[in-house]
Amino acid sequence: MREGADVRSPMKVAVASVVILSLLVAVGLVAYALRPRPEVAIEHVRVALILSPEEGLVIHEEMAREVLGAFRKWCLEEHGRLVKTHLILEDFEALRRELARGRLNFDIWWGGTLDLLMEGEEFLLAFNSSLKEELLDMIPNGTYHGCPVMDLTNPTPKWYAWCFYSPCLVYNPSALAQAPEDWDELAELAVRLENQVLVPYPVKDPYSADIAMTIYAYEAWRLGNESLGWTRAWNISVLIWASSEELITSPWEAILEVAIGRKVAVLCPDIIAYHMLLEAGYGHLALKHLNGTLLSPCPVAVVRRPKEAWAPKAFVDFLLSKEGQAIVAKYVMPIRPDVEPREPIPSPFSDAFPITEVVNETFLDMGKGFMRDYHISWLADPHEDLRRAWWWVRKANGTRMANQNATKYFRWAFGNLTLASTYVTREDFDRIYNQTGNWTDKADVINEWGREALEAYERAMDCARTSIEYARGTASGTSSMATRGPGHTGPLSREPCKSNENSPSLWEYLMAVSGRPRGLGKAR
Repeated sequence: MREGADVRSPMKVAVASVVILSLLVAVGLVAYALRPRPEVAIEHVRVALILSPEEGLVIHEEMAREVLGAFRKWCLEEHGRLVKTHLILEDFEALRRELARGRLNFDIWWGGTLDLLMEGEEFLLAFNSSLKEELLDMIPNGTYHGCPVMDLTNPTPKWYAWCFYSPCLVYNPSALAQAPEDWDELAELAVRLENQVLVPYPVKDPYSADIAMTIYAYEAWRLGNESLGWTRAWNISVLIWASSEELITSPWEAILEVAIGRKVAVLCPDIIAYHMLLEAGYGHLALKHLNGTLLSPCPVAVVRRPKEAWAPKAFVDFLLSKEGQAIVAKYVMPIRPDVEPREPIPSPFSDAFPITEVVNETFLDMGKGFMRDYHISWLADPHEDLRRAWWWVRKANGTRMANQNATKYFRWAFGNLTLASTYVTREDFDRIYNQTGNWTDKADVINEWGREALEAYERAMDCARTSIEYARGTASGTSSMATRGPGHTGPLSREPCKSNENSPSLWEYLMAVSGRPRGLGKAR
């Protein structure tokens, strides 16, 4: 009996040991499962979408959220990082208030115009995107027909273009069966459909700030002569803007005017037009880029912080990548030629896109502000005076051939109406640019332009009325212009621009319903 007891005793000890060991393992597993775990690092990035020129307008928010969602997935799958994005919707004026306070409450500056970005240049971080060299391989020298795809003024870029934008014509196909092909045809359409084509006021429509340069670049390229292009561009610009009863400050509201049938067409930025056609529900409208078009870069930049973070730079890399640009191309024009946009967005790299192929890039860089101010001084700010002069010149056109004096005074009226084309010439630009310190000390010159524009339009009305009087046989033989003093007599002798000796005058060309005169073929 004692031997059996001795055998069972070790067994009991072994079993107990196993039980105790199992309990200890279980307790250990529970303790391990319940242990304090190190927190997973989550990076936060605040992205400011700055596309809306005015408060209350939000454009391409759908695009932004799709890009941010894809970016978060890309960060996790490609880099093993958890990133949380915060979208901030800013308009231009709200951003300027932040700049005035001396701080920006976000990490990514996404959108706006290059002029707006330069107002906050001191806040931006210069860095080489991992996509920089790839972009330079696709777009040599970083410039596509005069449009830069990154900051080329600094050794290390402070900004990159994530999309292109340009002027376009939005129209209602039910009211306009065929859109004009180029700027000359737009002028003809605007004259023929008086008050039915809306055009921008560049001061209030920042995406249209370079419209004057766009028209000039096309005419200089088409004619193969910068001086002739200057004269032609300002003549047709006068007629386009004079034919519009109001200048638009809110392009999206103008597109609504076209959508409901109050107007036939509107000249506006395509970056807003795409939103209205693709996201706002106005797909029954059509969009047309005129031959020739200049592109502008829409920038993205990283805001400089005391401690650099990975996520903001990564966002720029993703946005410039083929994957990011594929999303962009569903909403606006991409900056990569290996991405295909969805309709009605064109590829700016397609042979079918009517871009101005030959441009003077030096003049583009130097002259944009000059051209913008000249356009504002002669066509935008004095628009009401331009319209009154336009009304009288149109009236005088009906009787201009009645006799020699009627014709003479009509030509003087028309010459004053289009004085912008010759008051400053292309040859004058370099001299004025240098005299004003690269167009910085410009206030006196701009004031002079404003005064001359008002006087020219007053002379145009006087001469048009006198032309009508001669046609009716009621002229007294002395024009009211004779009493205006020697300082006002010079422009009266200026002749209206002619395309060449064998072509109709510009006026006759635009007034003719029959179409384009021979010898004025399309550039493409």
